[in-house]
Amino acid sequence: VGVAAAFIIAAAVLIIACPCAMGLATPAAIMASANAAAARGILIRDGVALEKAGAVTAVVFDKTGTLTAGRPEVVQSFSPLATERAPLDKGRLAQERVKVIAAALARTSTHPLSQALAKLSSEEIRFSEWRELRGAGLEARFNEVSAVKTARLGALPWLREAGVNLTVGEAFVAEWSAQGATVVGLALDHVLVGLFAVRDTLKPGAVKVVGQLRQQKLKAFLLTGDNLLTAESIARQVGIVRENVFAEVRPEQKAEFVKQLQARGERVAFVGDGINDAPALTQADLGIAVSRASDVAREAADIILLKSEIEAVPEALGLARATLRTIKQNLFWAFFYNAIGVPLAALGFMSPVLCAAAMGFSDLIVIGNALRLRRWRQSSLSSSS
Repeated sequence: VGVAAAFIIAAAVLIIACPCAMGLATPAAIMASANAAAARGILIRDGVALEKAGAVTAVVFDKTGTLTAGRPEVVQSFSPLATERAPLDKGRLAQERVKVIAAALARTSTHPLSQALAKLSSEEIRFSEWRELRGAGLEARFNEVSAVKTARLGALPWLREAGVNLTVGEAFVAEWSAQGATVVGLALDHVLVGLFAVRDTLKPGAVKVVGQLRQQKLKAFLLTGDNLLTAESIARQVGIVRENVFAEVRPEQKAEFVKQLQARGERVAFVGDGINDAPALTQADLGIAVSRASDVAREAADIILLKSEIEAVPEALGLARATLRTIKQNLFWAFFYNAIGVPLAALGFMSPVLCAAAMGFSDLIVIGNALRLRRWRQSSLSSSS
């Protein structure tokens, strides 16, 4: 081979071996995917989040504000003070007074359940030493002269731990918990004086979302601080299997639950909206904050649903899987192109001009394949699984 021919072959090899296609394979797919996600109101924090989303095997949902609308209402109340043995007027008076105390105590909290109870009455009662225990309830002392010193409003397990006897309300709790309501108790000192059934409505797309996750072969879990009956009722309505329901979980325990799933080999996505969900969002492999989530939850999340509700969860995960698949396809074609082209150029079968054209064509293939993600549609979920 002459010197001129050797230079031509060397130039051809250098041109065909240029790793442009390999360099474009990943960033082109990530940019196209991020663009497609943004058009759907899905904000993906970075490429790492996209990669983590594509590897998810289990999705854990918080209940209030995530699977449910987050606008609960009091649907029924019960007061042991208003018994059949009490005169009718005194029974009614006792029940109304219980509602006034519950509403006054709840008014200072921003929790959705507290806001629902606050609507029961507008009458003011002066409390001191008011405090809110995360995941448990509200506690305060009466300012007015009374034999009663402390009022507690909150979750039944917390009241039970405080020494309140809940036996008298067991039938009420069982009835309304089975209907998916959250039962909140009011105790004065250590005496139960009222129970309130607070029910939230499911988000319209909750059932469809769980079904789509099942199509993607993802496991769905429900994690809530509510009692087991309420949690199972909600899970039954949306299609989450009973063994994947975990109830009476306090906020600080949510992150620990996620950690336990990870120890079992699951790649976990946690979907939440509240301040209490931030530790779990951080612990999860992928944190997803729904629309109207608190600022703390948004800061802790990897994916933020800006415009849409949980309907975008399977869409975001499906798009992430499609992105990873596209990256692998791009890398395969880039390596395949080099594996075939370099030997041909080295043997003199490809001129530098042909090599330049082939290199440009390979770049077009990679970019074109990545741009297909912009046309990705939710209807392709079943095929993406």
